[in-house]
Amino acid sequence: MQPAISLDGFIATPDGDSESWVNPADEARYQAVVERCGCVIVGYTTFKQYEESFNDYQNVMIFVCTSKTDLKDTEKVKYLGGAAVDIIQTIERDYGFEELVACGGGEVNGMLADAGLINEIVISIQPKVLGEGIPLFGKHTPDLNLELLSVNQEIAGVIQNHYLVI
Repeated sequence: MQPAISLDGFIATPDGDSESWVNPADEARYQAVVERCGCVIVGYTTFKQYEESFNDYQNVMIFVCTSKTDLKDTEKVKYLGGAAVDIIQTIERDYGFEELVACGGGEVNGMLADAGLINEIVISIQPKVLGEGIPLFGKHTPDLNLELLSVNQEIAGVIQNHYLVI
């Protein structure tokens, strides 16, 4: 999981904007991680809002979590529904990925966290207070114990913490 959050803990504004206030260098760093991994898991609403940006990825499989059943998979976009554990097992079994980058939104992050499916969290704290918005784990309230592995401040104003979920 590798989100950007505001200093007050939001991954997006109330209308879902999770880009305009994020440092472009941090966004590029995130995209490099997704391309190295080769896949990303995202919720339907976030996917539709940023579909054009997702189309820019080269050699990246995009797994979209949704309850909609009338959507057609493409070569690089796969629509998956059901419980978090079932979705992850399908990705591992049918597509061979052992590592995923969670892109959000908050409900997908929360669903994965509640199911105990997040091993690491790399979170970039942006120098911005939004005041309100979409929380990191949406409406979910996971109880996670974290071990801080590293702190990266190579991008001015952005603090990136890397945690192991224990």
